[in-house]
Amino acid sequence: MTPTSELAIRAGALYLPVCALAVAVLLRRPVRSAERSPDRRAVGAALIATAWNLAGLYLLNLIAPAAGWWRFTVESGTLSGIPADLCVGWAVLWGAVPVLAAPRRPMLTGGLLVAVDLVLMPLGAPVVELSPTWLVGEAVAVATVLTPGLLLGRWTIEGRRVAIRAGLQIVAFATLMFAVIPAAGFTITGDDFSVLAHRSRLDWAAFVVIIAAPGAMGLQAVMEFALVGGGTPVPLDPPTRLVATGPYAYVANPMQLGGTLILAAWGGFLASPVVAAAAVIAAAFSAGFAGWHEQAELIERFGDDWTAYRRQVRVWLPRWRPRPIDGAWVAAGTTCEPCAAVGEFLRDRRGVGLTVTAAENSPVALERITYRAPGIAETGLAAIGRSLEHAHLGWALVSWIVRLPGVVHLLQLIADAVGAGPRPLGGSATGPEPVGGGGVGSTG
Repeated sequence: MTPTSELAIRAGALYLPVCALAVAVLLRRPVRSAERSPDRRAVGAALIATAWNLAGLYLLNLIAPAAGWWRFTVESGTLSGIPADLCVGWAVLWGAVPVLAAPRRPMLTGGLLVAVDLVLMPLGAPVVELSPTWLVGEAVAVATVLTPGLLLGRWTIEGRRVAIRAGLQIVAFATLMFAVIPAAGFTITGDDFSVLAHRSRLDWAAFVVIIAAPGAMGLQAVMEFALVGGGTPVPLDPPTRLVATGPYAYVANPMQLGGTLILAAWGGFLASPVVAAAAVIAAAFSAGFAGWHEQAELIERFGDDWTAYRRQVRVWLPRWRPRPIDGAWVAAGTTCEPCAAVGEFLRDRRGVGLTVTAAENSPVALERITYRAPGIAETGLAAIGRSLEHAHLGWALVSWIVRLPGVVHLLQLIADAVGAGPRPLGGSATGPEPVGGGGVGSTG
């Protein structure tokens, strides 16, 4: 392979998608309007779809040589052996371009992009060497990367399926944090992921323990954005309502705080000063320009509600006791011994702004311990976890870990198996009454 042919292939792989993106942006501009840029939601959708494709294509191309689909023959400018320019161009072509060009026709754009791939992949030789089974890898890429990315872009523009969108964003940004960012740092230091093979089981266990709290806090914050606020962490796809519950009752930036701590811990685990430095840079950017911009936007969107919230909660340093949440209550039975013990336990925690009520006095029938707050409804162990969020930061961290998807469902199954299953209670017309005289804690 001559240097000229390699340069031409790699330049085309990057600049042709960038040119296609420029055309898509120009076509979206209104003809008779002073507005000179695409709408914010479309831009957010394009960024999200590109991030998904960048993460997915990086993982796919790591697997491809071992699966026998294709391999890359270049050595310079790579991320774990993958040409960085090709990976970025591919992500733009599969992400931002179709989202901006035809977001509501995912089947059409997906088919066109597959056709383009079928033509261009063989032309990538000798930068990429295809095996006879490369079409299998192409099919896997379409199913796991292209199609979810197109749907993610469409749903973002239409404001639909917020829970799925948030889940896909978690997968994408976790991949970028744990894989793509370190791989980019290794291009500077010359290191690689082989250091992980030398970590003992004790090292791995310690690392998991270290990141459990910030990770759970960040994940619960994302879920709070989606389920309570109706939005996602991406600034161009924000919640439509002010979110001040869950981790946000303790700190204003739980996602940025959790992400920074995890990235710093990951840098230490990889023995990579570049990755650790990325955490410092991310924190500085979040506290600087991004914080200033978000502050102005949130004041504009939520006005006095945001100002009042910020007077109660700091940006980076969590409170020990949460800010009060108006209208929060939990109903626990008093006529069954285990239920009464749970109610007494929660009352003794003196949760801030939490009223503990008798389930028997509920106007509607309840089968499990039930938690309610504006925009929030939980039952069973999830309700107990929500109630513990009202106590203090220590109990809140336990709650965030226990209430992680999958974890809370497994624990609930175990609890039901040992006798903590549903018990129909309530249905009276008297309404809920406090257990033991209330249980509303101080504001701390």
